Amino acid sequence: MKDWRQVKDEIEADIDRIWWDEPEEVTMSKLGIFPSGASVDGQVLGNLVFLIADTQAMGWKSAAPALRAALADPDFTVDHCKKMWLYTTSHIAKMLGNEAPPGCPAPWLNLPKLYRFCVEIEESFPTVETKEELGDLLWSWFNYVNCLNRWFFLVFPWHLGKMFLLVKREDVEELARLHNLEVKRRD
Repeated sequence: MKDWRQVKDEIEADIDRIWWDEPEEVTMSKLGIFPSGASVDGQVLGNLVFLIADTQAMGWKSAAPALRAALADPDFTVDHCKKMWLYTTSHIAKMLGNEAPPGCPAPWLNLPKLYRFCVEIEESFPTVETKEELGDLLWSWFNYVNCLNRWFFLVFPWHLGKMFLLVKREDVEELARLHNLEVKRRD
């Protein structure tokens, strides 16, 4: 079992690796390379959506604010906060980075380090004695997850949105006029 400080140092080292340079796991994902075979009918757009949404949920959007609030709340003990982190994180990290041979021969969505860090954080919990120590460890975890989230957000093919334009009432009325149709309004 690693001490929480050692796990924190390893996470911080990986943040340094990915802060300015696109991580290999992000590059693989944006190129459609998923050794696990993860896809829906051979397409990987959904994988990219999940990589954005799930890292967002484990970081700044859901888990981080909830944990910050719990760590600041005197009614929550350090053990409550540890459980809360597990409940908001471990199942997502497992899906993003675990293997389950033979059906899933590689990390499902290319994030084995994220999953490994999640497991190591949980295994280090016996060495975490205070809410301050847990907050220090999770500060690094959330920075790591948020950095990955920003990379996935950056490389997402947002240009595909041009194919899904907002249809306004005027557009429908113009199309109806061009086809000599009447538009009935619901009131």
